[in-house]
Amino acid sequence: MSFIKTDNRIRDVANLSRRAFNRYKGLIILLTALGFASGLLEGIGINAIIPLFSFFIDGDQETDFISRAIRQIYEYAHIDFTLAYLLAFIILMFVLKTFVSGVFMYIKIRINTDYEERVRNELFDAMLNSRWGHLLKQKLGHLEIILMNDATRAAHMLELISSFIMAITGLAMYIVVAVNISLATTLLTVALGGVFFLFFKPLMYRTRVAAYKTAVMNKEVNHYVSENILGLKSVKAMAVEARVSRQGRRYFTELRQLRVIVLFLSSISSILVQPISLIFISVVFFISYQGFDFNFAAFAAVVYLIQRIFQHIQKLQSNLHAMNETVPYLKSVLEYREKSLQAAERDEGRARFSFERSLQFNQVSFAYEEGRHHVLQGVTFSIAKGQIAGLIGPSGVGKTTVIDLLLRLFEPTAGTITLDGKNISDISLKEWRKNVGHVSQDIFLMNDTIANNIKFYNHSLSRKEIEKVAKMANIYDFIQKFSNGFDTVIGERGIMLSAGQRQRIIIARALARNPKILILDEATSALDNESEAKIQQVIENLKGKITVLAVAHRLSTLRNSDKLFVLDNGKIVEQGSPAELLKEKESYFNKMYDIIK
Repeated sequence: MSFIKTDNRIRDVANLSRRAFNRYKGLIILLTALGFASGLLEGIGINAIIPLFSFFIDGDQETDFISRAIRQIYEYAHIDFTLAYLLAFIILMFVLKTFVSGVFMYIKIRINTDYEERVRNELFDAMLNSRWGHLLKQKLGHLEIILMNDATRAAHMLELISSFIMAITGLAMYIVVAVNISLATTLLTVALGGVFFLFFKPLMYRTRVAAYKTAVMNKEVNHYVSENILGLKSVKAMAVEARVSRQGRRYFTELRQLRVIVLFLSSISSILVQPISLIFISVVFFISYQGFDFNFAAFAAVVYLIQRIFQHIQKLQSNLHAMNETVPYLKSVLEYREKSLQAAERDEGRARFSFERSLQFNQVSFAYEEGRHHVLQGVTFSIAKGQIAGLIGPSGVGKTTVIDLLLRLFEPTAGTITLDGKNISDISLKEWRKNVGHVSQDIFLMNDTIANNIKFYNHSLSRKEIEKVAKMANIYDFIQKFSNGFDTVIGERGIMLSAGQRQRIIIARALARNPKILILDEATSALDNESEAKIQQVIENLKGKITVLAVAHRLSTLRNSDKLFVLDNGKIVEQGSPAELLKEKESYFNKMYDIIK
């Protein structure tokens, strides 16, 4: 049963490696050839010690195959078999071995770093192109640790495979050379190495289990730290620093304990190999020295080869431990990539964006998961081009879902959304998002200049265009008060600005895209009256120029809109102009408007 488990674990590593590194198959084959060449060159160079000793010790004549072959090479090349030429031959073997090892190392480094870069690009692209529903399920900080930690550890598997190749090819060559000198001693060495290898086999399983737990704990710790850093203001305001710290200490302690287990299990074999090999060499020397045909030169070569065989067996053991430790990270990278690719956002639309008449919801229903409660049920409304429309209603009735459907982050479960009578799913997704601006209540600003926050990766925008949209967003005069103007760095998440100023920079960013439709999602929810008044002025200035759909709890924001839609329990229950709804004494807008006056 143990053998079957081990075989399955080896097969698991092989399958994962094949999935991850298949494109490097040719280079790995080249590394294998270089590994054999490196071991062979060193083996021949060491074997040449035997004829070398014959120049100093009488009777120590070479009787092995390789030594005879070296002499025959000299005779064939008509070169005198002298001490100087033999030393030159040995030096040449080791110089060639060093060159081959250097080429091996360079190729290994190149494919290792290439894989690390490529997998990071693939993971980041896969994340950016995933469906919104898939992204909502991801934990904060998990992608970061997969990109920066798991990708590096996964690339380390490629390095371990290369080292494994070098170790196994070197071991094979040393065994061949050692057999050439002393078959019996070599067989005993290999047998002892096999016993040594099997003795530590159970540790590999324990290493993998501990490594899996470590990989999971790394993600949990990263998530916990990221989550609390983002919420640090709340943590401090509610004086729970000590509790957050205690939980963090528990995580860090568990992570340390797991690392101790992994590192200790991985180092046991290297601790024991030196005394075991020394005892074995001593026994071999004692037995060999008692024989009548003891050859000191051959014994010196055998001792070196035995030592190298044990080192390579220990290296194989260490590599397998390290591979088991690396498997969870490689698996994490592959699984995340495959899930992200499976959840890729599909763009099946081919039509160009064209808006001349109206945007309509036609009996639109939506549920986040099949079989679950419908957040929207038969929603129908229409917005004419150039109108400013408001969407209002209690919390949790589906307003954000309407916005997400318009942004095409989700597709309707039933019904259609049309633009001038054309289903918006038939319009190119890229085209659609270029023409639909979005201002979220969750403000996202970079720790960069005001200009770069308005550009938001659109480097084709000129300074004149940036100034124009800043004026449209009613933020230009304020920016001019800074000594660096548009080149002022606003700090992490725009900390140097007030909430209203941050919101107007976001509006300027949206307007810089020259959208045909602008969606404002609770754009004034966290603003004071003065800031709200400035946002209202921005919205009113857009009337007739851009079609605006504004979601708001503060009904004063929408008092000058052309049309209002009241959403409740996933349905449109009221619609009309603010004046029309105010006439209806029982309307939601009327009741809520009376409350806020």
